[in-house]
Amino acid sequence: MHLKSMNLAWIVVNDLKKAIKFYTETVGLKLMEFNEQFGWAELEGSEGGARMGLAQAQFKSEEDVQPGQNAVLTFTVHNLEKAIDELIEKGAKLVGKVQEVPGHVKLQTVSDIDGNRFQLVEILTHSCSHC
Repeated sequence: MHLKSMNLAWIVVNDLKKAIKFYTETVGLKLMEFNEQFGWAELEGSEGGARMGLAQAQFKSEEDVQPGQNAVLTFTVHNLEKAIDELIEKGAKLVGKVQEVPGHVKLQTVSDIDGNRFQLVEILTHSCSHC
């Protein structure tokens, strides 16, 4: 099997509109698609990249994935401490403390309004193999 790319990861949420508000206003993602009829939304960062899908719990019941039990998404930020301060100010819940792999990456896990976890990531080194 040859995978071409990873373009989307999705999570299940209890209230699609509240989740959209959380991920746009608190986290800072842009809403790119919203289909209320099918209980679906897609968001992405200000610089593009892979999209995050939000699925209304009742529409995805056949997969038996419940809110708070699925993928851990990562969002890259320029300054982890500043991003954490902004999230705390907006009422987000931090999970644990900042983790650091010296010289590589700093991470902070955060919980959304449904208990889904995501991580903020600050990359500490440039890892481009062709530079």
